[in-house]
Amino acid sequence: MQKGFTLIELLGIIILLGIIILVAVPVLIQSNKVAETKEIDDFNKTISSACETYVQVKSEEENIKSLINTSGKTLTISAVTLVDEGYLKGTMKNPTNDNTLNEDNGNIRFINSGGQITCTYTS
Repeated sequence: MQKGFTLIELLGIIILLGIIILVAVPVLIQSNKVAETKEIDDFNKTISSACETYVQVKSEEENIKSLINTSGKTLTISAVTLVDEGYLKGTMKNPTNDNTLNEDNGNIRFINSGGQITCTYTS
């Protein structure tokens, strides 16, 4: 008697592996997209937190005082300024282009809309 698998058994294993792949690949792709979205959200939250701290610490400076007190006022500073002053780490990576903040030449725009200051990062 010969040992081994029959053609039917091999086809069954191949079909089973195909079904597993059909289920697993979309799940892996979706989890990768979720991770990328979360990374961008975390980056933006870190920038916003650094901006809030910057505004609180610098609130006595004239340009920040004007920003705080004037609805519609905007102020733009470079991200390197926040890095140099210790509000952000220069090694932090921008998830959209994978550059560090020191390499990115990005700017942070503070916008006062109705007394609420929001920050937007652009690279």
